[in-house]
Amino acid sequence: MATPITLLLALVLLLMTFGRVIRRPLPKGVDWALEVAFIRLDFPPEQRGMAQQLAAGLAEIVGMKIKQLRPEHNLSQIAEWAENEIYAKDLITLFVVAFSVKCDAGTTFRDLVEKVASKKAVRSERLVALSQ
Repeated sequence: MATPITLLLALVLLLMTFGRVIRRPLPKGVDWALEVAFIRLDFPPEQRGMAQQLAAGLAEIVGMKIKQLRPEHNLSQIAEWAENEIYAKDLITLFVVAFSVKCDAGTTFRDLVEKVASKKAVRSERLVALSQ
């Protein structure tokens, strides 16, 4: 005859096993940084992080179509991918406000990454100069 403790342990083990199968955790949001990591290969090492960061931000706007992104795509092409209608001027405004970078509808993703990376480098040089 099985002891009550053995039966209790078997019941707990059974509930823990089937509980995970029946009640699955809710799906998490899309990890856009992971989805756009492929873009890093198209840029030099010092610009890879910035390219991935900008692509992840664009992915929030255009969705899974971001997987089409190549350095030669311009902002108007990228804006066309969005499910919700946006215009290149909206992206231009976004980059002006967020990064103080001037661009136009014909600015390629590569140009954008280079501009933002150089702006960031200038800012970090100023911070280093001020701290000394």
